[in-house]
Amino acid sequence: MDKFQIETSRFSGPLDALLSLIEERKLSITEVSLAEVTDAYLAYIEKLPEMPLAETSQFILVASTLLLIKSRTLLPTVDLTQEESQSIHELEKRLARYAIIRRA
Repeated sequence: MDKFQIETSRFSGPLDALLSLIEERKLSITEVSLAEVTDAYLAYIEKLPEMPLAETSQFILVASTLLLIKSRTLLPTVDLTQEESQSIHELEKRLARYAIIRRA
C-alpha cells in the first residue's frame, strides 16, 4: 500500500511536507484541521493488514508537533503549571531531535 498522504481542502501531500510548510510559515496551522488529519490517518491504517509501528510512531510525533504549534497559536497567553511547562519543554526537545534526524 502507498505511504500515507493527506487530502484536505487546504493541503494535499505527505505529512512531513505539511509539517514543513507550517514550520516555514508557508501555511498557517489555523487553516489545518488536525481532527481531519487524524481521521484520515486512522482510515488509512484501518485498511492495512497490520499496524505499521514505525510509521504510526512517526505520525504521533508529527501530530504532537502540529498540536503544540496550534495550541500556542490559538492560546498564546495561557498560564501553565510547572509540570505542564516541563512536559512542553520535554516535547520540544524530542521534536528538535526529530527535526535533526529528519534533515539528515
